[in-house]
Amino acid sequence: MRTNMRIGFSTFVLEGGKSGLSAYICNLLRALQLEDTQNNYDLLMARDEAELVPLTNPRFKKRLSPPFINRPVVNLAWHNAGLPQTKYDLLHIPSYRRIPLLKRTKVVATVHDLAAFSVDAKYDRARMLFNRKFAPAMIRRADHVIAVSEHTKNDIVRFTGYPEDKITVIYSGIDHDLFHPAPAEEARRTLAELHGLEKPFFVYVSRLEHPAKNHVRLIEAFERFKLESDSAHQLVLAGADWSGADLIRARAAQSPVNSDIVFLGFVPGDSLPLLYSGCDLMVFPSLFEGFGFPVLEALACGAPVACSNTSAMKEIAGGAAQTFNPYSTDEIFACMENSVSKGVNAETRAHGMEHAFTFDWQTAARRVMGVYESLA
Repeated sequence: MRTNMRIGFSTFVLEGGKSGLSAYICNLLRALQLEDTQNNYDLLMARDEAELVPLTNPRFKKRLSPPFINRPVVNLAWHNAGLPQTKYDLLHIPSYRRIPLLKRTKVVATVHDLAAFSVDAKYDRARMLFNRKFAPAMIRRADHVIAVSEHTKNDIVRFTGYPEDKITVIYSGIDHDLFHPAPAEEARRTLAELHGLEKPFFVYVSRLEHPAKNHVRLIEAFERFKLESDSAHQLVLAGADWSGADLIRARAAQSPVNSDIVFLGFVPGDSLPLLYSGCDLMVFPSLFEGFGFPVLEALACGAPVACSNTSAMKEIAGGAAQTFNPYSTDEIFACMENSVSKGVNAETRAHGMEHAFTFDWQTAARRVMGVYESLA
């Protein structure tokens, strides 16, 4: 086994710590620092995001760049022309959008999803063109690809022609020190203090992105649920504004039940367990996910979960969640109704927690190290 490899790890897609991609980078690097005592890492990052990745292992160093390097076009050019690739035995690029076409060392790339091929209007026209026309060529430049789900692996083969035998599926983990059930009374009291949530509620944890995250259909299903029942439930939407957020907010404002639709904005990770522990249902109607962290996070906290039956979500939920067609407001409504009328027993909650416990970052880190070693 080769040791003392010099590995460059690009973190230039941390997005301020407010996305699933940033969760992947931060948690994987934390686990690698615990697991890898043999190799040396340079963490390539923008200076204004350096605090997002604490260092706990002397073999890991930060190589900081000015914040303007984070601008997408500049960053893409930097990965091709500015990054001193030959300093490293290999580079790990955790987003395929930064894989250098002008490659001068070995590259491991993580591909989280190819949503642009499945969701029309996922991005603006320029980004759709980039993702559909240029990204496949970038992926093909990688020496090895890590896919975060079997679904993503299949999409890579289908849409890029990348060799299947050079793809390793490594499921992401979740932080089990953070995501575990909070006592119900404590959760309710704290949620009331922090967010004014005093009624029972359904929660959706996702950035406010239209149409891909499917908030409008969720609002329509909730509207029907409220109008056809005398329930006091609220719909809590937890996530930062993204493209299309104004449309989502406008649809909520037009609803006859708008007083029970609550926008919390971005909720830090350490506050999410309270939402999961306090909700009557975590509903996740996204049209497409390469993995879907909130599904597992909620299950780990003992929450009942209903999620879309598309892309990787059903795979990741592993039978521990209700599933529905995300294009059907009737099916989303039925999951809400079932969660209230039938409730969720302790056995179902325990099954979800047991399933979520199988996803851990230490296992993911060891398997990533195995990929590095295979290219040594």
